[in-house]
Parts: sequence; structure tokens; C-alpha cells
Amino acid sequence: METIIETHDLCKRYGHKDVLVGVNLDVKEGDILGLVGKNGAGKTTLIRVLTDVARPTSGSYSLFGVSSPKELVKARKNIAAMVETPSFFGGMNAKKNLITRALLM
Repeated sequence: METIIETHDLCKRYGHKDVLVGVNLDVKEGDILGLVGKNGAGKTTLIRVLTDVARPTSGSYSLFGVSSPKELVKARKNIAAMVETPSFFGGMNAKKNLITRALLM
């Protein structure tokens, strides 16, 4: 099976605070990954690093088997992530929510 996400000793530091410390993942195609932890555990930061919203302080990662910056840009076209709390209208289905959101933006 193809490796979808792989991280090696991934670290992220903001100022003097270590947010991610030595994260090692190996997620294969078809795997289901749940990120569980208290507030401040680094779940959102990991997603931000993988989606290029934040840069790792050290370590490395690959998506779909590629790790070069140029290839990662292409690889990220195959993923979707929603960081933080999504906002939606409870009385609408997904399609109507997306259309409404697009019109509002």
C-alpha cells in the first residue's frame, strides 16, 4: 500500500515553546487516523505543517511519497483539511451550505 503521510522526528517551535516534538507517523492508503489530545497537544499544528500553513522547525515529512517543496505543492492538491471550528447552517445539507458559503464570500 502507498504511504500517504510520513513524518520523521517532526518538530515545531513557537518562540520558546515546543509544540510538536519528534512526531513520527506512517499512514498508509486506506488507514484511518484520528488525532486525539488535550488543547495544546499539537493536533492543529501538525495539520498546519502538513498543509504548509506552518513550517516545521526540524524534521521532515512526505505526502504521497514526495518530500521536495515543488512536488509537495502538487501532492497537496489531493488533500483537503479544515483547521479550527467549521461554521455551517444546521438546517441545510452539505451542498446548500457550500453554495451559501460561496455566495457569502
